[in-house]
Amino acid sequence: MKKKYLQLCKFTANACGSFAVLALLLSILVIVELVFERYFFQRAITWQTELVTMLLVASTFIGSAYVLSEKAHVSMEWIYDFLSNKNIIRLKIFTSFLSLIFFLILFYFGFLMVAEAFTKNYSTGTVWDPPLWIPYSSMMIGAILMILQYVAEIIKLVDGKE
Repeated sequence: MKKKYLQLCKFTANACGSFAVLALLLSILVIVELVFERYFFQRAITWQTELVTMLLVASTFIGSAYVLSEKAHVSMEWIYDFLSNKNIIRLKIFTSFLSLIFFLILFYFGFLMVAEAFTKNYSTGTVWDPPLWIPYSSMMIGAILMILQYVAEIIKLVDGKE
């Protein structure tokens, strides 16, 4: 059961990494289009800035699970020089639990934000005027993915696979 869960988390994390890269590439293309439209054709920009912002936020939140799975996040490994291997594992488990609690709280408040924005039909109030539940949901989805990934990381640490 654990093995299948870890495989699912790895697959999901890789999919999140792919999504993050695609969102970044799409952001770059939209910015290039913005530059051409604004400076070469003298047209007003309307939707590009908002879309790029939403894509970058989604890329950050949803891509974070991939970053965690690849151990590419910021770590203060110099502390490990002063600890035994057993205490390093304990510290990693402790910090993973703290992070898990943080993302559970983030999910809860993200869910409240998405639900409120959806039920009250909040939008950005700009010319394009997309609904706000869409960018808010990337925070909630990213929190869910990080919760799943931190559970996987804790399982690996407890099993000694890290």
